[in-house]
Amino acid sequence: MRFLLGWLFKLGFLGVAYLAVTGSLQFKLPDSMLGYEVPPEARQWVERNAQITDLASKTEASLKQIAARLR
Repeated sequence: MRFLLGWLFKLGFLGVAYLAVTGSLQFKLPDSMLGYEVPPEARQWVERNAQITDLASKTEASLKQIAARLR
């Protein structure tokens, strides 16, 4: 049981990390976590990924409109 629970947490963490990297899950890092200050570089990285995701979705929507017009 302990083995299965360990793998459940590992796979769950990997799933959340995958969603965060692909942009399906967006979040904003707080200034501090558990009493430790989050580095500004980490916050910038998260914000930059969110901006890239927004740009990608806008580009995809525009390309779909162009494709629909050409049909």
